[in-house]
Amino acid sequence: MGKWAKKSLEPSVSPDSPVSDNHVAIEDIARLADGIVDEDERERLLRHINDCQACYENLHHTLKDASNSTSAKPAGGSWWKTKTAYALAASMILIFVIGGQLAYKYWNRVPQVISATLGLDQNLKNILLDGDELRFGKGARLSRLLAALQQKGLPVKDLNYAVLSKPYYQKKSLFGPREVLQIRIENGVAYLEVQEVK
Repeated sequence: MGKWAKKSLEPSVSPDSPVSDNHVAIEDIARLADGIVDEDERERLLRHINDCQACYENLHHTLKDASNSTSAKPAGGSWWKTKTAYALAASMILIFVIGGQLAYKYWNRVPQVISATLGLDQNLKNILLDGDELRFGKGARLSRLLAALQQKGLPVKDLNYAVLSKPYYQKKSLFGPREVLQIRIENGVAYLEVQEVK
């Protein structure tokens, strides 16, 4: 309302004209600036302000003070409460972003060296007997070994190749010694050794 009032309420009298004794009360000017007067009173006040330099100046200063007071204060409360809330929100976001990345790396990390001793069941025996080479790379045999190790609970994500310490031959005795498979996985290479347990 301030710009409109300044353009439309310029007094039609010069500042040197005689001042009227019937000035508008400051309370009425404040109500006019707030827009809480009825239409008839508004017309009467605007007619007087248009003719009276002093009342025009009062209205001008009232509108200026009202616009300064509303722009100086933040609407949401104390400035420090708002800044504190924003700082807290930013801190929480940083904690989730950084902490989430660290947690993801922690839970998805693969140990550098995995060592285990597994009982030699028929599935593992079939994999070891599948070929006679001591070192085997990508292919069906390595994929079956990887799946068998994962089923046994080892945290293995991928294998490049596997190395047997010596050729494996299955024992034909029902009462023979129990066999275990010693496994050490390092940098994607599985080192395998079958040992007898007495």
